[in-house]
Formats: sequence, structure tokens, C-alpha cells
Amino acid sequence: MQLSAFPIHSHLARLGHLKTEQAFPPRAMSLATGAVLKPRRQFGPKAKEEVKIIEHQTQNMRLMPHLATALALTFVSRYAGVLLDKDIFSGKELVNSRSLQALVAGLKAYSTWENVSCLQDCRECTGGMGYMMENRISGLKCDTDVFVTFEGDNVVMLQVVVRELLAQYTKQYEKRPLSSLLQNWAESGSDKLRTSVLAFNVDTVGSLAFLLKAVNFRERVLQRGLVARIYYKVMTKKEDFFSAWNSCLHHVTCLSLAHIHRVTLEQFFLAVNSCPDLEDQALLKKFCLLYGTKLVFQERAWYLEHKYFTPVASMRIRSQLLDLCDSVKDDALRVISAFNIPHTSLHAPIAGIPNPMAAWAFYPAPPHLLAREGARSPRPKLGAKL
Repeated sequence: MQLSAFPIHSHLARLGHLKTEQAFPPRAMSLATGAVLKPRRQFGPKAKEEVKIIEHQTQNMRLMPHLATALALTFVSRYAGVLLDKDIFSGKELVNSRSLQALVAGLKAYSTWENVSCLQDCRECTGGMGYMMENRISGLKCDTDVFVTFEGDNVVMLQVVVRELLAQYTKQYEKRPLSSLLQNWAESGSDKLRTSVLAFNVDTVGSLAFLLKAVNFRERVLQRGLVARIYYKVMTKKEDFFSAWNSCLHHVTCLSLAHIHRVTLEQFFLAVNSCPDLEDQALLKKFCLLYGTKLVFQERAWYLEHKYFTPVASMRIRSQLLDLCDSVKDDALRVISAFNIPHTSLHAPIAGIPNPMAAWAFYPAPPHLLAREGARSPRPKLGAKL
């Protein structure tokens, strides 16, 4: 597939798939959190009651970031939908809406990979019960796996994003060469100062301002680096563009994901600020902070390489991630209920909702099943010899 060949309304289809994909993580999270929050208990202090599975750090650390990501993708997809509505009602030719096309392509890749990761963690966190088809998580995994390559392979979609970023970068220099050059120098100098020994940061690790600046910094540095690499390969080493582009594909995918991460976190932040209910706003802010912390935590090696923060700050981010996962776990069911998932989609014994097709799989077993089992004649014991 060539990067220049797109169906006219491909971004319409991808936005539709994006909306479809968003239904899967909340359903899986509802099943998984219903299993680990409500009935099931395992292990605990000696001579005391066993604790809920969600109380184990490894459980809430795996599940809660996925719930925060599901919220973030919900808000950023609404933002993409608003942009599409504006283009349609203004009579703009959708084939010319390259920025929207790039945004939707990047979100398609990001959301499908997140879906696969979320469903796998939900499956593992529910143990062998989560593997049973009656508990639906396995079925959701089968349904979502195709989206990774449907409507375009994800790696190709990420190249679409960077193509648009580089086009905007070039257009900016063509329109205002002097001001763009000065702005680039200023940003580059600011970033170098930020990572020097003279740096003084007033934002703490636990603030959203710090996280927003971090994801912005990562995108800027990756974009400047990619432009410099391609320019050097094409203009100095006289390589053909395909060879230069192909040798930078890892850089391209990193930049594309950094761009999507930045846009998603910003839209989550704006959604939190516009929430009219103060109690809901406080809860969403915790999940927004968790999502931003997750983004920085998963790229902490890159930030350390570029001296954006110190090893001490990296350890604080890890501690913050653990603390946030623990603090939001009790609100997980409340957040999941806000997705308004139809009850018919949650007929899974593991979530405490009996499935008429598999009543035997309910955990814990319903009383009528226990009574039926007790009414059966006991099985004869095996003799000492067969």
C-alpha cells in the first residue's frame, strides 16, 4: 500500500471502526473488574480473611491504566468526531482533510493495540475463568484481533500520521521562513536548557502540567530529530527518499505514537476541565493523571536518555503510578457503569451475572445449583484396586 493512495472517505471508515473498537475495553474491564472486585477473594494475612483480588498490587496495576486509557480514547474520539462534523457542515471536501485523516489513522492504530493489550490483561487477571468462552473475554479477543490490520495495517497508519506532520512542518517554513526558523531555534534552545544542569522546573511530577510538558517535549524532539535525519540522508549522503525513509521507520513510528499520545492526553485534560460536576471532575482528574503518568512511565528510558528528568524523578513517577492505581481501584465500577454498557452484553458468570447457557460456570455457584448437586446420589468411592 502506498502512502499516497487513500480512498476518499477512508477516515470516515476508520472513525467508525474507532467507535466500534471503543466498546470492547469497557466491556472487558467490566467483566474483569466485576470478577476481581465483587465475589472473588484469594490470599491474605495469616489467620485473617482473604482479600479481594483487586487489592493485590499486580492486579490493580495491570487493570487501572487500561481503564484510564479507555476514558482517554473516548474523549479524543469525540474530538475527532467534532472535527469531522465541522468539515462536513462547512462543505469541505473530506479528501482534502489531511490533518483529520492523519489523526484518525493514528488513533486507529493506537486504539487497536491498546484493545489487544487490555483484553489480554483482563484475561490473565481473571485466571482460568477468564479463558472460558462462557465468560466472554476470549470471544472479545477473537472479535478485536482483526482490527489491528483491518482498514490498514497499524504500522502503515502511523506512517500516514508522520507524513502529515512533516507536510505541516514544510508548509510552515514555506509560508513564514524567518519566523518559523526563529521559533524552531527558540524551541530547540528551550529544550536544551530544560535538559541542562541549569534547568529549574517549577512543576512537580505529580502535576498534570508536568506530564503535558513531558509529552510535548518528546514529540518536539522526535520531530526535529526525524527532519534532521532525513535531510542529512537525502541532501548530504544523496540517498533516494525511499531508502532514507525506510532507514528511519522506527523513528517514524515513535514520533507518530508520541503525537497521538500528546493529542489524547490534551483532550482528556480539556474534558476534565469542562466537566460540570465537581465530584465527577475530581474523579476524572485522577484518571487523567493516571493516564499521563502511564505515558511518561512507559517511556521513562527515553526521558532518562535525553536527561528530561533525573533517576530520582523516574522513581517518583513509578511510585506515583502505583499510588494512583491503588487509589482509583475502588471507583472502577462507578466509572465503568458510566459507559452504559447494555446488560445483555455482560452475561458472564465471572462478573456475577449468570449466563443461562452456562449456569454451571457461575462463581460462586447459585444456591439452586448447590441444592441440585446435594440432591444427587454420592459417587461411589474407588476401591483400592481397579
